[in-house]
Amino acid sequence: MVLPGPARSVQGHRAGIVTRATAGAVDLVVAVLGVALGYAVWSGAVFVLGPASFRFPDPGGLRLLLLVLGVLTAYLTVAWATTGRTVGNRLLGLRVVGDGTGRVGFVRALLRALLCVAFPVLLFWVLVSPENRSLPDVLLRTSVVYDWTSGGRRGSEPTTTPPPIVLPHDE
Repeated sequence: MVLPGPARSVQGHRAGIVTRATAGAVDLVVAVLGVALGYAVWSGAVFVLGPASFRFPDPGGLRLLLLVLGVLTAYLTVAWATTGRTVGNRLLGLRVVGDGTGRVGFVRALLRALLCVAFPVLLFWVLVSPENRSLPDVLLRTSVVYDWTSGGRRGSEPTTTPPPIVLPHDE
């Protein structure tokens, strides 16, 4: 993969608040759409079971909010524990990596997701951190880095200088 000059210059560096917030907004939309799809399926099932007396189910506001937060937490956990990327991360060229090992793992991904969803204000620590790290990143030894690769570099640690770009050879 050949990276354009601007992407190459920040590859492996920690992301700032604007990029992270934009990715987070995309991920929130993905979670809301997931819940909306679930509601549509639920409504369809209710209709099929009793079309004559059909009314759209009322999940209630608090229940709906808790469901969105639960879906968001599960979605972030699975994405970070497996590929290090959510849909928002992929769109913006980001990856969540663990310091030292590079991999986040399920437990650390779950703890990070819980902190990010329950206390989103902690993410704004990036604004004052000289290392561009949120409080969940500091506590759990993770980083959000720019990474436009498809996965071959999975697990690379944040760098202060751009890493060399390794191109696959055609066979």
